[in-house]
Amino acid sequence: MSKGRREAVADWLMLLAAPLLLGSLFLTWSHQLSVSLLARDGGTAILQGVPRDPTAWQVYSTADVLLALLAVGLVAAALRGGRPARLVLMALLGVALAFTAHALSVPPTNGATVFDPGASPPADVANAPAAGPGVTVALIALAMGIAGVLLSLTTD
Repeated sequence: MSKGRREAVADWLMLLAAPLLLGSLFLTWSHQLSVSLLARDGGTAILQGVPRDPTAWQVYSTADVLLALLAVGLVAAALRGGRPARLVLMALLGVALAFTAHALSVPPTNGATVFDPGASPPADVANAPAAGPGVTVALIALAMGIAGVLLSLTTD
């Protein structure tokens, strides 16, 4: 593959990854209330105000903004980024990939816990949150971004 074609493919990968990553922040990142918890307490006031399927914007206070800035960085690198900028971007993408992979294995929640004083012994109600599609879309976008940056580094 020629150098020009590699540059074009790399830039397009980064340009496609950016809106995909940004869009993932608006998708569900966590089904933070399990089906069993909702069946038991879903109709009560106990869970009122707790989002059932929060987006990244609802469960994170800083990480969501950093991922959005990373999406902007992908666009900037594709349009004007030189080798040093792309090396920094590569490191940031690696950190974001590790963070997002962790979110897949340990779904984010806002810490809502339901305590059942009537249980014997009294205890928290079991809840098993699950990762939402936003995490998967973010992983795909980050993989595309990494592939684009790596490919761009081969053209220098």
